[in-house]
Amino acid sequence: MARNASAMKYHKQSEKRRLANKGRKSSIRTFSKKAVTAAEGGDGEGAAKFERVVQSLIDKATKSSALHKNTAARRKSRLAKRLKRLQADGAQA
Repeated sequence: MARNASAMKYHKQSEKRRLANKGRKSSIRTFSKKAVTAAEGGDGEGAAKFERVVQSLIDKATKSSALHKNTAARRKSRLAKRLKRLQADGAQA
């Protein structure tokens, strides 16, 4: 544990940031799952809506340094690719 005042303050700040980042990442995962579930269920409109929400959350997390910019780009790309594939599979069936 920190022993001097500045170290204690820094520890408190980093803990606060850690919890905020944890919440941001959790909501990204939640809405990503909702988008995939909607796409699997054949709800293209719902999937598109959730995808926009996820992209916005990812951009905000990147801006606040919760995610690295390359990680953010990779997550957005993978989600878009997955949703497109699911919607194409749903259209064929």
